[in-house]
Amino acid sequence: MSKSTIRLISNPNAGHGGAHRAREVARFCERLKAHGIAVEVEHTMGPHDATRLARRAAEEGVREVIVSGGDGTINEALQGLIGTDVRLAVWPTGTANVLARELGVPFDAVGAAEVVLHGAAERISVGCAIEEQSGARRYFLLMAGIGLDASVVGRVLPGLKRRVGEAAFWYAGLEHLARWQPEPFTVEIEGQSFPATFAAVGKAAHYGGNLAITPRARLDRAEFEVCLVDSHSRLRYLYLLSHAMRGGVTDNSTSVRFVCTTHLRAHGHAPVQADGELIGHLPMTFEIIPDAIEIVTNKG
Repeated sequence: MSKSTIRLISNPNAGHGGAHRAREVARFCERLKAHGIAVEVEHTMGPHDATRLARRAAEEGVREVIVSGGDGTINEALQGLIGTDVRLAVWPTGTANVLARELGVPFDAVGAAEVVLHGAAERISVGCAIEEQSGARRYFLLMAGIGLDASVVGRVLPGLKRRVGEAAFWYAGLEHLARWQPEPFTVEIEGQSFPATFAAVGKAAHYGGNLAITPRARLDRAEFEVCLVDSHSRLRYLYLLSHAMRGGVTDNSTSVRFVCTTHLRAHGHAPVQADGELIGHLPMTFEIIPDAIEIVTNKG
């Protein structure tokens, strides 16, 4: 990599926050500086800041943006980078860090800096969720979820998430499942209609931590793997969750179906999340945006 200046968008509350976080950011920047790369650091202060900072970096002619935080912070930055020529790199310091696991990026400051220095860049396709009533577009790198998981995301307390990390989703999920009343909706794919109470629109193999709900989805493929579940049984969902934890949900029953597609529409009233962030309610359309962004990966 030639001598240059790049922008680091950092969530100061990620990881352990405070003085420890400041030291890690300094260590990361020093590693890049030793290779002739100056790093301009900008900190997020609240919701949507990463989008604003990423968009401003692109407008100022920055060629590479590094986002340090969790999948939610990365997703926010993505909204400001789509449609630009800015390359995206990540330094994972959040809760689940699914994208970093997909890209093979280590969590420590020095290891992540080495990927920025020596990793390979590739253009990947992303997903886009379009809210039909407003026309609002939300891009995602990993997945969108309709139904149960979006309900859980909306109930995770930020303080608990900071204290116990990924376990916060399990606490919220199990507590919510005990009272959950499935809200049926319909998914339309290539002229066919499918009833569902949960749908995962996968752009990557992993789905929060080590769960594998769309195990055949890949970042480098310009298509979704969609997992559709049509069940009103809480026990059935617990059974499927156990399979997701052990390597992957399968379609060996009438209540689970997998479809690969580049476009789908879902209508009803269920909530929707994208990359672990609640984004609204149905009806929505989901489509692939081919070769939408260049991203740095540690996988050859």
